[in-house]
Formats: sequence, C-alpha cells, structure tokens
Amino acid sequence: MATKGEMVRALAQRFDLNPNKVDAMAREMGRAGLLTPGGRGRAATDMQGADVFHLTLPLALGLETKDAPEAVRELSQLQLVRGNLFLDDHIQWEANCDAGGGSKLLDALNRLPVGGLELHRTFGAFCGHWLEEGFNGTDEGFNSAPVSVEVSSNGPHAVFSHRSDKGSLKLWFGDAARDLKTPEWERRTILSDKLFRRLSQLARSGAS
Repeated sequence: MATKGEMVRALAQRFDLNPNKVDAMAREMGRAGLLTPGGRGRAATDMQGADVFHLTLPLALGLETKDAPEAVRELSQLQLVRGNLFLDDHIQWEANCDAGGGSKLLDALNRLPVGGLELHRTFGAFCGHWLEEGFNGTDEGFNSAPVSVEVSSNGPHAVFSHRSDKGSLKLWFGDAARDLKTPEWERRTILSDKLFRRLSQLARSGAS
C-alpha cells in the first residue's frame, strides 16, 4: 500500500498536476474524514483502496479543492440499486437492491474468480475494494478483462462495468439508476481500464 505522500505524488503525476495542489486536496479530504489519517516519516500510514479512489474522484472530475469533500462524499455514498451478470447473451444473475433484493447478486460477485472480492453496497467502498482485490486473482483471463467506471452528474449516478469470459457484470449506483432517462444536460466522467489498473497498482503496492 502507498503512504499518503506516495499517493499524492503518484496522482499528481498521473493527472499532470502540481503536487502541492494535490496535497492541498488530500488535506481537505482528510479534514472531512474521507481519507485515512496519513502521518509522516516512519509513522506514515498506508492508504487503502478507498483512499486512492476518493482522491482520484475530484482530480478526474476537475473539482476545486473547496468543493471536493462534499461532492466526493455524495458520490462515495451512492447506494447500489441494481445489477446484472450476462454470459453468452443469457442473464446469469440479477438484482434490484432498491426493491429489497440483492442476494443473488451478492452470490454472483462472491463466486467470481477474484480472491477476497466482496460486494460493498456503496460506490466508494465497492470501487476501493476492487482496487485492492479485483486484479489480484489467479485467473489470468479474468484479470486481463476490461473495467470501466462512469460517473454522471445526472442524479448523480455511477456505473461499474467488467467484461470477461466469465460474464459481463454491470452495477448501477445512485437514484438516477432507477430511471436512466436521457437528461437535457449532464456531465459524464469515465475512469478507463488503464487508469483503474494504475490506481490498483498504487492501492496494492505503492507503484505509480
């Protein structure tokens, strides 16, 4: 796991930003309780996957430091409302968590060949856990499959997608996922597979 300083430097380089700006963002997020307290020197604390994801969100969304905590808290706490898993054009599992379901989806995720992967019902916790464990399994076909994360200002809502020979998994988080009508205007930000894998390396080993 990376320390706070390593995380700040790596993300500053990844987004081509001044490290001081990213450090200021991290301090503001820390004061809001959205990052693990970092410490310094030998007392520096390892960051978790959720820390990396939380700091990545405002950088990817282009938010100002003062606006980051409130926006990230709202996005991170988006609840899982539905999901499905398709294989060979046939649905294998589905869930409408907003209607009180979700057990089949829980079983589906826990049966995917990723060691230690568990379903978390909030967007931030789920993505943070995937950064730590989602590319860490022994199934090379699964590990090489693309991941994408899309965050929309509509609602807001977020969609997590993963495709492999084990199936096509899609999870919707947030109120807007109940009714995905096309709005007159929305802003969408996509975290690509390449970026998500870089973030995973940072969360698991501190590599940038």
